[in-house]
Parts: sequence; structure tokens; C-alpha cells
Amino acid sequence: MLKRAFIITLGVFSLFYSTFSAAGLPTPLPEGIKGALCIVRVDNKLLLVNEILTGQISLPGGTISAGEPPHEAAQREVWEETGLVVTVGEALGYSDTAVFYDCVSDSPIVAYNTQHALGGNTLPIWFAPHYGVEIASAMLLEPTALKAEQYRFPQQWPLVSEMFTRATNQPASYVRDLKEAAPSYRQIGLGWLAASQSWAAQSQVLSSIAMAVAHLAFYLTTPALLLVVMPLILWRFGRDFTLHALFAVTVTSLLALVAQQGFAMPRPHVYLPSTELLPRSGFSFPSVSMAVWVCLTLLITQREGGKEWGKWAFGAIVLVALGEFYAGAEFLSDLLIGALLGALVAWHLLRLQQKAELDLGQLFASPLVWGALVAVAVGLTFIWPLPVFSAWLATLMLMPLLVLMWRKKACSLTQARALVLIVVLLTLNLLLTILQSYFSSSGLYSYILETLRYPSSLLAAMLLVLPLCKVREA
Repeated sequence: MLKRAFIITLGVFSLFYSTFSAAGLPTPLPEGIKGALCIVRVDNKLLLVNEILTGQISLPGGTISAGEPPHEAAQREVWEETGLVVTVGEALGYSDTAVFYDCVSDSPIVAYNTQHALGGNTLPIWFAPHYGVEIASAMLLEPTALKAEQYRFPQQWPLVSEMFTRATNQPASYVRDLKEAAPSYRQIGLGWLAASQSWAAQSQVLSSIAMAVAHLAFYLTTPALLLVVMPLILWRFGRDFTLHALFAVTVTSLLALVAQQGFAMPRPHVYLPSTELLPRSGFSFPSVSMAVWVCLTLLITQREGGKEWGKWAFGAIVLVALGEFYAGAEFLSDLLIGALLGALVAWHLLRLQQKAELDLGQLFASPLVWGALVAVAVGLTFIWPLPVFSAWLATLMLMPLLVLMWRKKACSLTQARALVLIVVLLTLNLLLTILQSYFSSSGLYSYILETLRYPSSLLAAMLLVLPLCKVREA
């Protein structure tokens, strides 16, 4: 943590001083210019970033703020997205809405010598302010290795490629890994991870089994799994326990997400890129998915009252943990602390159940309870204006309305209707993903669609389930 703080402090001072070196640049621009981007040429490769919201590859850069000189906007965006402090040179060219500057890093650029699927070299950028928020990763890539349709603005790629030939070239230093930059206990975890992948690679059968487990864990830890789990809980346990489960998932997720932002500890493959078997981004301590898995499993096991179901659930959790670790997505410590967090939330909720004077069905059907969570989400979104907190806020804003409409009704689903609801929700999720791909050139529209993904699913579920509910008898 001290190393990370030192790097950020050094970068801020460098940014402050390099601002003066760019302050004298002329800024007359053509009409309609709203964005500023940097062409950073390193070892005859182009610096590119992978965006989280749009899922596209683009140049570092962004929107020019009101009253901000364009060259300072380009400089700021490069720092926020890659952690690099650059000196902005001359304008290399213009698109209809953006200016492209020749930018040179004020410090040596370090990249991993391991090449990814596109043939590029990943940069260590976990200290960048927007890492895990807007940017999944940064890389050095030869322009000829990227197809125009893989770039966020395909029609601009020929222009970008031409400007690259006129940009100032600078050297790069290549390293195998940055394990020494990780805390000591995480260095041990990296050793275990590398050893486990090497052991599995010795046998084609073992490697195939391990990758199958990793892929299974990948799908079992996606938030979209809740679109399957929640209808099944409503079918099996009814309205009251469904609200109970939703509350547990919300509290567990928000606690884990806050901890992730506070600790800001990156995933294993950030230090050792050769271990990345499946794409993941952002921070991993503690594991949000493991916390939610454990919390729900304990609540459902207590509700079922049977040890047999708990054994199967525990086996699934272990399988997910092994898959996440083997894929280089999370450290064992991330998974362990996530499991402890989920168990802690479940323990507190189970203690509430033991209070005879407290009706949990009425408690979780209270708009005040969900209104309090909305207030918490507002505060978190204000502190960390991240897409994930915005999505939680938008989802929670619907919950008081849902419980008001649900409060005096008995709701249950047949198995067939639960399956229909699952199909509808998954189809809606797929349609939103497809729609998002059409607006990938717009960061704003991508942000809006991602924010509305789960609120729209909740709204669809309300519209489908509420007509099946009956007024409770007094």
C-alpha cells in the first residue's frame, strides 16, 4: 500500500509540473471539437486502453471539461486512465469531434514481455485513478495488429494509424512480472498460483478439467446468475424469504464493494500476466461473488434445515473458489475473506430470526428499510461515482415501490412460471447486451444502459409476478 501511495504521489507531482510544460501550447481548434486524445508511441507500438463500459479498445483520452484547455484535458485523461504523466506536444490531426496530440511520457514506460491474444504487451496500471472503473487494462500494440472494427471508432482507425507514423517514438522497458510489487503474503499466493497452473499443464487431461472448472466458476460468479437464482428462491420459499435474500445480497455486495475500493488490491494476473486465463478487471479483495455465495448458502441451508443440501452447496463453493484461483482471477486470501464476510452477514441475519418479537417478513417488506439502503447507495455513489454503485442505486430505488405493492399480497410461483420468468429475464439481459454493442461508441449511452441493466430486470419481474399475487387474508 505504501508503494502504491508513493507511486500516486509521485505521479501527481509530475502531473503538476508537467502541466506548466504544456501550458504554453496554442489551443485554437476547429469548431465542434469536444474531446482530446493522446497518440503515445512506445517502442514503435501504440498505447491503447480496454474500456470497461463499452467493451472496446480506444486511445487514452476523453471529453474536454468546460473551460479546460484541450491539451490539459488530454494530459489529465492519460493520467486517469493509464497512470502515465505525459508532456503534450503538437496536434497531429483532428476528427469531427476530437483532437489528437503527440504525447510523450515523462517517465520510463514499463510493460510486461508476455504478449496477449492480440500480440500486445500489457502495462501495469493498477495505480491509475480510473483503473477498474472505466479502464480494464492498457497495452502497447502495433497498429497493424488491430482491425478497424476492433477499435471503438472504426472509421477513425486509418487516421489514427497515419498519425501514429508521425508521433514521437520513445523506449520501453519490458519485465516478466512485478511480483515484488505485491504484498509479501500475496507473493506467496502468486507462487502457489503459478505452481498450480504449471502442474495442471503437465497433463492434457488435467489442464482440460482445470479450465472447465475455471469456466464454470466464471459463469457462476457473474451478477447475471442472480436472474436465475432469485426466481428459483421465490418459487421455492415465497415472498418473505425472497425479500430476505435480496436484502442479504444487497448488504453483502455493498460491504464487499466498499472494502474493494478501500483496499484497492488488484487481481493476481495484474502482477503476473501469464496467469490470466479468463478476462477479469478491477480489484478483488475481498471477493464479492464468494461473499454473496456463502451468505445465500448459509441462509438457504438454515431455511431448508437439511445437512445434505448444505454439503452440495459447500462443494459448489469450493469448486468456484478453485476455479477462480486457477484462472488467476482472485487470490485465495480474497476468496477466504469474502467467504468470512458473507458468513458474518448471514450470522447477523440469522440472529435476527431468533428474536421472537421481530417479524422479518414485515421488516424486509418495509419501505423504510429499503429507503435506508437507497440513502446508503446515494452516499456511496457520491464518494465513489462508479458504474457499479450507480447500478445498485438505480436498482434499490425501485425496491420501496416493489415492497409497497407486495406488502399486503401473498406471492408464489409455480415451477413452470419460475422457469418462464428466468427465460424472460435472461432474454432481456441479452437484448440489453446487444443494444449496448450498438452504442459502444458513446460512453454516456453505454453507462446508462449498464446502469439500467438490473433495474430493468427487476421492473420486468415486478410486472410479471405481481398479477399472480393475491391479497393476504387478515
